[in-house]
Amino acid sequence: MEIMIRNINGFILLFLVSFFISCKKNEDLKETSVKKKNTIESVGSKENSQYKTWFFSSQNNNSTYKDIRISISADSIKVINGNKLICSGEILQKKSTFTEYFKSAKNGNLNREQLVKDYNFNFGNDIIEISNIYGDLAEKGCLFPFNNMFIVDNHLFFYDKGYYCFIPNEDVSETIDNDIKTTNIQLPYSEKIDIKNVSYKEMEISKVKGLEDFSCDGKMLRFIVLPEFKGVNFIMVPLDCGDNPYRFFLLTIKDNSVVSNLYVEGELYDPENPENVELTNFSIDKNYIIQVKTIEQVKGKVKSETVINYKINESGKILKI
Repeated sequence: MEIMIRNINGFILLFLVSFFISCKKNEDLKETSVKKKNTIESVGSKENSQYKTWFFSSQNNNSTYKDIRISISADSIKVINGNKLICSGEILQKKSTFTEYFKSAKNGNLNREQLVKDYNFNFGNDIIEISNIYGDLAEKGCLFPFNNMFIVDNHLFFYDKGYYCFIPNEDVSETIDNDIKTTNIQLPYSEKIDIKNVSYKEMEISKVKGLEDFSCDGKMLRFIVLPEFKGVNFIMVPLDCGDNPYRFFLLTIKDNSVVSNLYVEGELYDPENPENVELTNFSIDKNYIIQVKTIEQVKGKVKSETVINYKINESGKILKI
């Protein structure tokens, strides 16, 4: 009988111990779960704050990916089209150079020079490689085409039958439009520019493809805005870096690229024979017919006078009438 009582007491004690251990485990699991949830939410919030978003550059010639945004953190990527998430996944980032990335100095220089030519920006040699953590040929992870994805001088590139460029700010085209559209000048126009008192606007030559040819080898362009015509923008640019400081070219701009240029105003002369001078001025009527008049003078007397009319076609080209 005594043995039976001891056994019963033993079972009761074992039950109570097991019960308390079970409760403690449940409490620990609950606390761990809460901590884990809070940690995940904290990490998620932290990761979102550390994402840097890249936007389609207006300097791309092909608009296939114009609605794409690419968000990149230290180890993750998200690709978004409008409001739709295309894919997300883990990535690896690695510091490199054009020579290392393209396997040779020759290939590295060729690719770098092509980007300089296409995007009007003097890129350095250091790049950051971006790759799918599972490898480029894997079927998991973010499968958005990012073969050859890398960052150089705050420009992100990926390859898909040619390189596409993304920048870390909203497309600057709206700002550019404001720069080259806002003007107090009205048509018809036939004024002579006072080069001593003229007021210019300025912008970086990298914002519009083709401006580098008119910047006197500088990174900034000075210009005067003329009224827009049928979706084409017009600016006058001084080319005063040579022997003749009074020279203005009229540029037509469409889709953030220089389409045409025309010498419209200035004085050209030989420094060794300044008595012989060629004077050019122009006017524009309400239909954007441009008339350019050139007078050749020898010792103050008119030797010849030429008048040529031009029109603008829908693509922005300046055509002789």
